[in-house]
Amino acid sequence: MGFAQSWQVFVQALKTSYDKLGRVMLTNLLWFGVGFAPFLLVTYLPLKSELFFLAGIVATIFTLGGATAALHHVINGIITGEDSSVRDFWAGFKKFFGRGSILVLLGILGFSLLFFNIWSGAASTSKIVFFLVGFWVWGVIYWYSLLQYVFPLLTQQNAKLLLILKRAALITLDNILASFLLGIVSLIVIVLSIILAAPLLIFTASFLALLQNYSLNEIMTKYQGEDSDPDPSVENKE
Repeated sequence: MGFAQSWQVFVQALKTSYDKLGRVMLTNLLWFGVGFAPFLLVTYLPLKSELFFLAGIVATIFTLGGATAALHHVINGIITGEDSSVRDFWAGFKKFFGRGSILVLLGILGFSLLFFNIWSGAASTSKIVFFLVGFWVWGVIYWYSLLQYVFPLLTQQNAKLLLILKRAALITLDNILASFLLGIVSLIVIVLSIILAAPLLIFTASFLALLQNYSLNEIMTKYQGEDSDPDPSVENKE
């Protein structure tokens, strides 16, 4: 998938967002409310307890994982023409809660490890360790690109975690340009949403889910019926 196909995917995501604006906004509101509920709770409740605040942060990792998987479940239904509703969000939340939470946790741990290596390498007096910083920077870019596919793969294929991560890793390596462009667009959307604040609440997550699912669908077309499948061993989890 090159520049032309990537642009078509972006336009398609925008068009679907406009055509299904009501469901897109409602799903995004549900994602935000459910995913960040523990964090909002410990932030606004007048309890001066570090343990309570820490528990809220940890709980948010799990609710955000379930909510993000539920969001992709609904968005994938919209893409395939299903009449998705609020009920589908809760169904997806319950179905993918465990695996979605672990994916979010792995994403955070991966970034934490990579950024720690960059920080420690930049502060090191060893030239070898310092030069490894470039490797870790590329690791951050690759990890971020890989994560663009994990939730679409989870909800579309309902596969086990190791298979999801394996396939996401191979797809990223086999589609470097497409993955890089998807990562750049996603990052721009996230930064603009944080600056403007309002889109994060009503639009951003749903649009990114559309973009990621459409991108995966476009990429997977080249493997249909071909021996070049990035991971022929992957099977859907029954």
